[in-house]
Amino acid sequence: MSQRLHYTLIGLFLLASGCALTPADHQPEKAVAAEDKSAPLRALPEDSVYDLLLAELSLRNHDLNTALSNYRRQADRTGDLELIASTARLADYMEQHNVAAVYAQRWLKRDAGASEAHYILAGALSRLGDPLSGLPHMIRVLELGDETNFAAMAATALGRPDAEKNAFFEALQTVQSQHPSDNSLRIALALMLQYRQREEDALELVRLALDEEPTNPHALLIETRTLSQLGRDNEAIERLKYAVDQNPRHKRLRHDLCRKLVKVDVYQAKAHYEVLARQYPQDHDILLELMLINRELSNTEEAEQQLESLSANPQQRSRAHYVLGRLAEEERDWSDALQHYQQATSLPEFNEASRRVASISLSTEGREQALSRLADWRESLPEHAEFIYLLEAEILRKADLDERGFSLLTQGLQTLPDSTELRYARSLFSERLGNLPAVEKDLRYIIDRDPNNSAALNALGYTLANRSARLDEAQRLIERALKLSPDDPAILDSYGWVLLLKGKTEAALSYLERAFAQSQDHEIAAHLGEAYWLLGREDAARAVWQKGLQDTPNSPIIYDTLQRLKLLDE
Repeated sequence: MSQRLHYTLIGLFLLASGCALTPADHQPEKAVAAEDKSAPLRALPEDSVYDLLLAELSLRNHDLNTALSNYRRQADRTGDLELIASTARLADYMEQHNVAAVYAQRWLKRDAGASEAHYILAGALSRLGDPLSGLPHMIRVLELGDETNFAAMAATALGRPDAEKNAFFEALQTVQSQHPSDNSLRIALALMLQYRQREEDALELVRLALDEEPTNPHALLIETRTLSQLGRDNEAIERLKYAVDQNPRHKRLRHDLCRKLVKVDVYQAKAHYEVLARQYPQDHDILLELMLINRELSNTEEAEQQLESLSANPQQRSRAHYVLGRLAEEERDWSDALQHYQQATSLPEFNEASRRVASISLSTEGREQALSRLADWRESLPEHAEFIYLLEAEILRKADLDERGFSLLTQGLQTLPDSTELRYARSLFSERLGNLPAVEKDLRYIIDRDPNNSAALNALGYTLANRSARLDEAQRLIERALKLSPDDPAILDSYGWVLLLKGKTEAALSYLERAFAQSQDHEIAAHLGEAYWLLGREDAARAVWQKGLQDTPNSPIIYDTLQRLKLLDE
């Protein structure tokens, strides 16, 4: 716990205890006499005492939510500055940033020079995604001569969109130029310079910070990571060893050292991982990495014990087996890879693990065995049945087994009748089979239940445009999809195509060009090339078709287009 948080909690306990005093008109004479010689006790309403006593007890029992609720209620009711301040402190400690920001602002309205209120507000605004608005408050803390934390704000800014990130960087540079000797500013600016790949500038600045604070863990972290970016790994390792010696419980420093040592001295890496595992026994990622090192060193018994520990948590068990599956796959041990992947049954690993199962089984066992394996797996994992059905259907689609794909998805919909994904996939098989009524039935079922499903609107509109004379209806459906997803290349292509079919070639061209700029899909290439050709831009048409054929050499839609335009003999 930081010193600031430690003092915050002490202050909260003292406030709660102080508010539990007997009301002034019932105090013993000695208490009144003592009061005359010091600052007067705050006069709070008698019926506030219960809430504040409850807040004190809640704090002592670590029931922070109840404590915060009571502080907020009484701060709002009484307007007492100490209660407002304590509410802001506790909300900040609990990382309830919206609440912390509100009460820090109220605190500053009453006491504009309260350094702690500025600090809390700066941090809250930053964590709420607006570090630029928080920056003036942290600057005020600096001007008041108190401890600052610009580095945390810089770290948040790095996760913001480029425009916000750049604005924060420029503002930080200005502040640092005005306060060149402030170490917190040096560290924050060095972090942003490192991110912008201005490594030499970052290194110069962070080493100025280290001259003043040689063991500062944040500065050491930036220094060593910058050295790594510069390819100076040996120097980075030596500095990390120093950093860990000076900050033995700093998790990120030791973890960085572990990952560096794995490449040069796996035994040293193992020793540091074991320290981390003791310091942070609940960190499953560290245990997983230690297990992988023990496997690498053929420490089978230790690795199995660690895998068993991970297996106590379904999520971590899944992740461990997924990683082991990837390692087995890299070693081309297909049987071991399949065994591990099929034990990665929790999200988010399951989806990729199941794709790997399908891919490995297809390439090593053949299509029918892969389908059988997936079907058995689906039966044992009903919670993942939808995704596995879709994997099976994709295998059948690629094999042009459309009747089987349609039947499989019909079977799936008997079990999962509300599955939009299965119904949509079945409509694609129906379209391939030329069964327009079935396509329309499934897609309208989806649209009736989800009128804003742009994929279904687009699919139905495109199908009607291609397989019927209902071009006006097709255009209306695609227009609805386009309003919902105006930048989707598939929908832009569909809209351009229906305009082309209606003879509006010039209007179609802009949509098709926008679609192709985002996705050089062979189907979009076929449509755009045809538009160019009809407008007499034959070289542009040939270039687009050639691009489409590079990506999909046997594109049936491009060859169909060339045939319709009688260009195959050219």
